[in-house]
Amino acid sequence: MNPDELRRVSSVRRLAACGHARALRQICRVSLRELATAIGTTPSNLSRWENGLAMPRGPAALRWADVLELTAANRGAGT
Repeated sequence: MNPDELRRVSSVRRLAACGHARALRQICRVSLRELATAIGTTPSNLSRWENGLAMPRGPAALRWADVLELTAANRGAGT
């Protein structure tokens, strides 16, 4: 994992730990199943991540980080 990927995974783990990851998904009205399918994991895994019961790892964690960064950026832009 390169430094940028490590930064992104760390960021998504922090967002999950404080509940912001779930809040962003809900604000955007994206279901757990929709997001899980988009990032290549199961809804139960994503739920565990969002509830702090497990840590995202690997490619799915990076894809989740990408989605959350885009969501946060769009939310900040007023969309």
